[in-house]
Amino acid sequence: MTSTDAIVVGQGFAGTAVAWALRWYGHRVTVIDRASDVTASRVAAGLITPITGQRLAKSWQFDELWPAATVFYRRVESELRSPVLHLGPSLRLFADAGEVAVFGRQANRFPELVGPPDPPVVVEAFTAPLGGFQMAPAAWLDATAYLDASRRHFEREGCYLSAKVDPSHDIELAPDWVRLPRLDIRGRWLVFCQGYDAAGNPWLPGMQVHPVQGEILTLRIAGLSERRVVHRGVWLAPRGGDTFLAGSTYDRGRHDSVPTTRGRDEICARVREFLRLPFDVIDHRAAVRPVAPGNRPVFGVNPERPQLGYLNGLGSKGALQAPYFADLLASRLVSTW
Repeated sequence: MTSTDAIVVGQGFAGTAVAWALRWYGHRVTVIDRASDVTASRVAAGLITPITGQRLAKSWQFDELWPAATVFYRRVESELRSPVLHLGPSLRLFADAGEVAVFGRQANRFPELVGPPDPPVVVEAFTAPLGGFQMAPAAWLDATAYLDASRRHFEREGCYLSAKVDPSHDIELAPDWVRLPRLDIRGRWLVFCQGYDAAGNPWLPGMQVHPVQGEILTLRIAGLSERRVVHRGVWLAPRGGDTFLAGSTYDRGRHDSVPTTRGRDEICARVREFLRLPFDVIDHRAAVRPVAPGNRPVFGVNPERPQLGYLNGLGSKGALQAPYFADLLASRLVSTW
């Protein structure tokens, strides 16, 4: 039977960050993932912005989360020898006079994070009669490149296993170890990072994670030279050349990963509200995000079974939140060693 220090179930934003953090604490890690091409993390655009939502509020705990994220991804890049985090300002265009008024009240609370667009918004490309503002610091994480490169790295290190774990039948506990007999592996800890799949996990009683389906499009927009992410109800994110991502929807009523005509039409209509240029839809994807009450991550160690940990509920801010909370969880687990 293979022995390791930690078994991490799930290789999305949460599980990948936990695996890196535990490795950096000096522990052996085995990541087990069902290796699906359609997951919330893989469909995510990986956007990081300091100001969000209709209230134009500063992102929760941004002052702590942002430096943790940049340090984390730069360290990952140094090990992978591949860039995954792309720093650069984002634009927010005002949708109506109400947003202008809200920004007027809010802007003095975070003057270091906002300013006039520089360079100015290209009026030939965008409809922005009320203007907008630029946000920095900001970034986007190339989610697919990050997750795929991390997986390949874990595979080369012999610490990745493609398999589906059934928490109801596959797990045996003892005071000092966790064993998965069917997969012939045992470890000191097991960390659940399953996203929406954690619903009904018998080892995580009381965990509340709600499914929210989100859809995004890949667009081809000839002649658009804007390299900043543009937000106006939906976002438009450059991905090289004339390719852009656009999204996303937020549907609490759907619990599947099936793209819908309704979702496609909604995103296209909202993009046309501010984009003057024609575009073609070249891809359409959907996935189910795990959203916790209050839009705050849920993480910790089971007080009655300290060999079990969990990190979940990152919602649409996984790229920003995962590094910080993965390190907190890893340090808590290590303290029980």
